[in-house]
Amino acid sequence: MIKNYIKTAYRNLKRNKGFTAINILGLSVGIATCLLIVFYVADELSYDKYNTKAGRIFRITSTANLNANLQSFAGAEKPWMQLMSNFPEVEKTASFIPVNSLFLSPQKFFVRKGLNNVQEKKIVYTQSSTFDVFTLPVISGKPDLNEPHTAVISEGIAKKYFNNADAVGKILTINDTSQYKITAVIKDVPAQSHFNYDIFLSYSSIPEYKAGGWGYGGVHTYVLLKPGANLKSIQDQMQAIAYKNYPASMHTNGNYLFYTLTPLLDLHLRSNSQYDLMERGSMQYVYIFSLIAAFILLIACVNFMNLSTARSSTRAKEVGVRKVLGSARKYLMAQFLTESILVTLISTIIALVLAWLLMPLFNQVAFKNLAFTTGTMLWLMPSLIVMVLVIGLLAGSYPAFFLSAFQPIEVLKGKLSAGFKGGFLRSFLVVFQFSISIFLIVGTLVIYNQLHYIQNKNLGFNRDQMLVIKNTNALGKQAKLLKQEIKQLPGVINATMSTYLPTGDERNITGLFPQLPIDIKQDVLSDFWPVDADYINTLGIKLIAGRNFSDQLATDSSAIIVNEAFVKRFGFKDSLNKTVYRFSFGLQAYHIVGVVKDFNYSSLKNTIKPVALVYNEDRGAITAKIKTANLTALMAQMKDKWKGLSPNQQFTYSFMDEDFDATYRSEQRVGQLFISFSTLAILIACLGLFGLAAYAAEQRNKEIGIRKVLGASVSTIVNMLSMEFIKLVLIAILIASPIAWFVMQKWLQDFAYRVNMQWWILAVAGGVAVLIAFVTISFQSIKAAIANPVRSLRSE
Repeated sequence: MIKNYIKTAYRNLKRNKGFTAINILGLSVGIATCLLIVFYVADELSYDKYNTKAGRIFRITSTANLNANLQSFAGAEKPWMQLMSNFPEVEKTASFIPVNSLFLSPQKFFVRKGLNNVQEKKIVYTQSSTFDVFTLPVISGKPDLNEPHTAVISEGIAKKYFNNADAVGKILTINDTSQYKITAVIKDVPAQSHFNYDIFLSYSSIPEYKAGGWGYGGVHTYVLLKPGANLKSIQDQMQAIAYKNYPASMHTNGNYLFYTLTPLLDLHLRSNSQYDLMERGSMQYVYIFSLIAAFILLIACVNFMNLSTARSSTRAKEVGVRKVLGSARKYLMAQFLTESILVTLISTIIALVLAWLLMPLFNQVAFKNLAFTTGTMLWLMPSLIVMVLVIGLLAGSYPAFFLSAFQPIEVLKGKLSAGFKGGFLRSFLVVFQFSISIFLIVGTLVIYNQLHYIQNKNLGFNRDQMLVIKNTNALGKQAKLLKQEIKQLPGVINATMSTYLPTGDERNITGLFPQLPIDIKQDVLSDFWPVDADYINTLGIKLIAGRNFSDQLATDSSAIIVNEAFVKRFGFKDSLNKTVYRFSFGLQAYHIVGVVKDFNYSSLKNTIKPVALVYNEDRGAITAKIKTANLTALMAQMKDKWKGLSPNQQFTYSFMDEDFDATYRSEQRVGQLFISFSTLAILIACLGLFGLAAYAAEQRNKEIGIRKVLGASVSTIVNMLSMEFIKLVLIAILIASPIAWFVMQKWLQDFAYRVNMQWWILAVAGGVAVLIAFVTISFQSIKAAIANPVRSLRSE
């Protein structure tokens, strides 16, 4: 019986090649798109799940509201490392002290490889217990970081510096002076991890190991709880400790400081803390793309249902004859469902090939490294089988019920020939399809406008033609000499030396006070950046009051230049010559000599916060304002200058506009994916509309012939055939526009600086949808309108 169903289904599909091709193409593209999104979502949701104890691992997150300045931090104070190990509910603790932690002075690491020094960024200070908490499989040795100057390295690093994974007992030389003995080699940390370190150094190797107290933050502390531990009880105990060790002023007048245990599996998608160890994902985008995948798949299924019901007149006689010959309704339903499942199976096979071919391009756009592996196929193949059955039954259910219900006497009398007219469900599905398409068009336009706004907004500093030479602290005192030599090059307009750049990663936040004695209630958290006298002029930051730093004034060693947000936050009416105070290894006083216009030094999602530029030497990077007329020659000259001072150090650089773009890489990826998925959704919807228009024209061919004989023009007939569909698209516009407006307004609220949604966005989206629909329909309408009426009128 099943064999007969399949054979009959194949013959029917082969007989109607156009119908079959449209359905297979639409379903293939829809399923392929859905598969790519499923891979993306599965990857995002898989972060940190490689840890066998992931459900019991938590990170301490600190949240502080100090003088109406609310901030959440991924790091916590150093004492928590020891305190948490004393909790009876805690099985193990582990801590990461990143090399850019607030707890440490900013550091750069260069590893000796032969005669050269290679910079490594994936380095962290930690303890042996890290390898008990996290699942980091050991290849050789035993992870022991109890002794100073010991290290655990990844397999990739072992092969990079020692040519094989057998590196236990060997020495890793860092920054020419520090030698670390390798105690173990582990497998590379999986890409789906909220940290991705290659070199783990013993925490006891640094002076800060013995220093620090409740004022020393930036330590990422993790706890492995015992099974059945009471999370609320632990957090209450932590809060009691915080109350005990911080002054009462931290918990009065609206100020508060509390600590929570954030689940490890929430860190990638649900954390909103500063100083996370890696770039975070977004649960919001996971939801958005999951909905898009579902919508695209629904659009493809809707096409199938629409085209199947539209063909009802061509198959009505078949149903009537079958029923007269004794075929039961259940067998007819089985036949139609078999056809549906067969189409879905063929489409799924093609979709699998399409997804495989498109995966490299998708990875490039999504900044992922997804692949069809043995592991993925183990869950993918059963999922695809279920998908074929579900989609086949879903897409074929209505046609099966609808067609099998025809009464043979009515059919054979010709009373069911008008298969296209009167299809309320079909009209509803067309509206549904185009509502989704219009929603995606609006979303695409809004995202594009916001990204264009970001790219062209005046940020308060100049990022064009700015070359950043990195790691100049490796030159020591010669870094200043390199800066002077670079300034003398013909293609260089100006140069400054500082790690702290508006597009950089280095940040230094400190508390500043307007008067003595220091009162915690007056503390203002501010970025505190050491810069030189060329900083403001090189970056094109506008000085609106006071003066710049001067090499000729010894008193400028205690001078600062602040931004407008700083002045506003302190409430100064005349900020020049005012003194502010900082307590860091003793009391320090700084007098304000200038005020600069606010400049965006972080994501445009955040408002501009107080910044104080202090006149102090920082050798981390040299930024040069250059002419790009002969960039190749200029770069060669700079490299020669570098090699002359440090022949064994790598010459690394970037352009500031590229660094700025990297800040919004996530939004750019989302924008590109949104555009791609919107295009595919519209393409699939148009395929269905194309098929419906073809059947509408086919079923009305005699009417068209009569109208032409009576003198109707081609344009009149085209308008008649098109208006039925255009009306449905207009209804879709009315439904989708307010929903799209509301959703995109919510998305824009994530940005402190954003475009305003204009009415023309909805008008353009609606116009594009109508135009696409009209062009799609017109092809079939014109074809029907110019056909010879004699052929249609003599067909019987």
